[in-house]
Amino acid sequence: MARKKVTSAPALADWGAVDNALRDIRECQHTLAEMAVQRDRQIDSIKADYAQGALPLQNRVKALESEVKAYVDLHRAELDGKSRALNFGTVGYRVSSKLMLASSRVAEAIATLKVLGHTELIKTTETLDREALKRQPGDILQQVGAYIRTVDEFYYDVSSKEADA
Repeated sequence: MARKKVTSAPALADWGAVDNALRDIRECQHTLAEMAVQRDRQIDSIKADYAQGALPLQNRVKALESEVKAYVDLHRAELDGKSRALNFGTVGYRVSSKLMLASSRVAEAIATLKVLGHTELIKTTETLDREALKRQPGDILQQVGAYIRTVDEFYYDVSSKEADA
């Protein structure tokens, strides 16, 4: 047996009902905005309570970290290699490195790398300018395998001045 598409009549019967539905949407949006303000106030209050309660603990952690570092600095020779495992953690030293290059010299560095033939050290990104391509004639779009799709989209606006009157 073939399937049949079930169609039903719209829930709104006339333009007055549509106008009432838009009014209800607007009221819901206002209520949601008020709820968001209340939510944000509660979040701000919780953040303030956390900050007040956490500050002494954060200060204690910083003080203990500096005391641990001072002790390990004095007893560095006793480390097993670069670190020492203890019951509640590990302390030690590690070597880290960071490339330093002034941002004013980046363009010069790129040019020098190109001259030296080290383009693999330069990141390049290519992106399609869709807006510019959209303005091109149809034959160019066809050559690249693109087309322009036009869609009739529904919209509504409940913030118009006429609705306030």
